[in-house]
This record gives sequence, structure tokens and C-alpha cells, in this order.
Amino acid sequence: MSLSLKHFVLHSIGLSEQGQVSLSLRSQEPPVTDNALELIENLHLTYNSKSSKGFGYFAAPEARLPAQLQQFLSGEQEFIPFSGELAQELVDRINHYELTEQGILLIAYYEFVGSDYLQIMLLQDKAAPAVNDNMEITASHYLETSAIQLAARIDITEMQRNRESKRYVSFIRGRAGRKVADFFVDFLSCEEGLDVKQQNAMLMSAVDEFCDVVNLDPQEKTEYRSQVKSYCDQQIKDGEEIQVKELSANLPSHDGPVEDFYSYAAEHFPIEEQFPADRSSLKKLTKYFGQGKGMTISFDQSLLGERVTYDPQTDTLTVVGLPPNLKEQLRRATGGSESNE
Repeated sequence: MSLSLKHFVLHSIGLSEQGQVSLSLRSQEPPVTDNALELIENLHLTYNSKSSKGFGYFAAPEARLPAQLQQFLSGEQEFIPFSGELAQELVDRINHYELTEQGILLIAYYEFVGSDYLQIMLLQDKAAPAVNDNMEITASHYLETSAIQLAARIDITEMQRNRESKRYVSFIRGRAGRKVADFFVDFLSCEEGLDVKQQNAMLMSAVDEFCDVVNLDPQEKTEYRSQVKSYCDQQIKDGEEIQVKELSANLPSHDGPVEDFYSYAAEHFPIEEQFPADRSSLKKLTKYFGQGKGMTISFDQSLLGERVTYDPQTDTLTVVGLPPNLKEQLRRATGGSESNE
């Protein structure tokens, strides 16, 4: 196992009789068992696979969470009191923003592949039917670890080694909504740093411009963009970030004024050496899509000029060979009959 678990604890956050979010603290750390190690490692990998994370840094070291973290790292405070203060601060923020977030708060300090991390997750405690040894139906409780709503991770090693970094704090803000986003960033006492969507958008622009500079024809451009998409999809699947130099090495070279994609992107775009992939942005590499006026249209770029044609003079899009399920819906709506082709 690649993970070394140094400290971890579980606290409970629920609703009081008065409707306020309340906290139940554990007074000591649970034993580090194989089950505990497996849980933390699985959560680490699940967190890695999330592509919709925000990134930030501690702009004010004297703020509450970074100050508490520094006390713990320096040995001034033990882990359990430190975790209790974090838990109380989280509950205070939840009540301040008049939210009702509940669950099991997991706080873990561990080493994974040479880097130290502090993981903070609010997990949901679920119940499900189970069968005991007497073949009787009982209730079984488990932690929902796949659908993580609120979580943050601080890369302690990155924070200590690279003071200029603006991305050693990462977070998942759960359900959409400005209020939830504000509450969680407020709790973390961090400023948002790396803009993942912006980095992905710049990558898309760099790919398009590079294809034009090296004079790729439409078919070659489509294939090139598809190769970029394949690399990025694999990085997401592996829980890894896009590394621009590695991406460039996986792409075909072209004769021309520019040696390779990495050189062009580094010279013409303020793009980071590596950054997380954003699934929604990557769709633009291989698909055309748009919506408005009650209509949503999406199709593979390779179909343009073949099954899909666009006439800018009449502003019309012609599609040959509709998807069977769409054709069936249209046939029923218009009362038509299936044509014999």
C-alpha cells in the first residue's frame, strides 16, 4: 500500500432539536487498521478522479485555518484538539450561512507517494438492508464514499516547498450554488488561485492556433484534436493532471516554423506546465454544440461536411441520417409512417 496514515479521526455533524447544526466530537483517534488504510487510500484516489475541483492558497497565514494548521505541523498542538477546532469552525460556518449540511466529518493526515496531505471530507452516513448470520433482515450503516459533496485537501509538501504556489489547497464544493461555494471557501480561509476552466480554455485555443500555424487540413485538424482529447481523457481516468510537455510528446510532429506543440503553447499562452483536466471544456475538442431558443444541438466534428452540412447564407444546418431514437420521436409526433429505405 502506497499510503502511510499518520493521524485520522471521525466527528459527527447533525441537527439539534432547535434546528441548528451541531457537533459531536470523538475524544481520541481510532486505531489504524487495514480497513482504515483502505478507506483513506480509496478516498484519496476518488478525490483525485474528481475533475471539478477548485484550487487556491493561503493568502493570509494568520487566518484561522492556516494558523491552526501551522500550530499542528509545528508540534504546538496535538491532532485531536486540532481536528476539533477545524470541526467547530466548519459547523460555525454552516450555521453562519444558514445551511443544513450534515454527515460524518473525516480529517486525515497522511503520506502518499512521497507527499504529505491533510484531507477534510464531509461524508454521508447511509443505511441499507442487510442479512445477519440468522438470515434476519437488519439495518447496515456505511459511508457513502463515491458521491463526495464537500471535501478539501491541502498538499502540505507543496505548501512548504513552494511558497509561491497558488494551488496547494484544492476543494470540491458539492452541490451547485453560490452560497455553498462561499461557505466552503470561507471555511478554508483560502483565496482561489488556479483557474482550471481558464487553463483548459487556453489549451483549446493553443491547439486550434497550432493546427493553423502548421497548416493542417480539416481532416488532419480533426484527428489532431482527437488525439489531444484521448490523452486528456486518459489523464482523467488515471487521476492525473494534464502535463503540456507530456501531451506534446504524444502528438505527431510537423514540419514548419514551429518545432512542437509545447514550444508554441509556452511561447504564446500563459499556460501552466500542468493542470487538472475539465471534462466540460474537453468536449469542445471533438464536438460542436450549442443551445438557445429551445434547441440543443451537438455532433462530432468529424461529421461536418459529411452527414452534417452548414449553409451560412441561409443559416441552415442539414443533417443526413438522424439518430433512430430521434427519428422515432419525430415520426410519432407528426403521425408519419416509417419509410421503406
